[in-house]
Amino acid sequence: MITLEQLLHSCEHESNIIKHIATRLPANCLEYRPTEKQRTMLELMQYVTRASAAPMCYAVDNTWDRGMVMHEGTSAVTAENFADEMDAQMTMLRDEAGKLADKPLDGPCMMPWREECTLGEFLVNAVLKALTAYRMQFFLYAKAAGASELSTADCWIGKAAPPQA
Repeated sequence: MITLEQLLHSCEHESNIIKHIATRLPANCLEYRPTEKQRTMLELMQYVTRASAAPMCYAVDNTWDRGMVMHEGTSAVTAENFADEMDAQMTMLRDEAGKLADKPLDGPCMMPWREECTLGEFLVNAVLKALTAYRMQFFLYAKAAGASELSTADCWIGKAAPPQA
């Protein structure tokens, strides 16, 4: 069973990779979108700054009220303040996790689609996996928008690959 501290460590790793990828974005790519009905790069950046905080608040409150309000405020996220917003999300994750410290991770919880699960499963599936999934989407958007130098190392460890000999 994963601990809250291990979960937060994994979330921070994912967040750091996303922030790293953001530093490697090509100039003028914020309006890039793969297809007409998908988010732009900037909209994806805005969304990911709340993608884990909203379900973490749900785990604490058993309601989406705070999460919905959080997402309404993402229009203030820009490329310039993106890293700070990601850091703010990590601070919120830590603060909210503190409110769960006395709850058993094998206790009952409910996924948003009304599937029963444990609190630990919810935290992994809704909080951590959100960052993992959006990290991959962000990486693929960046590559498609012209960041062709991004490599597997950028995507998985958050560092540029060393130059080939």
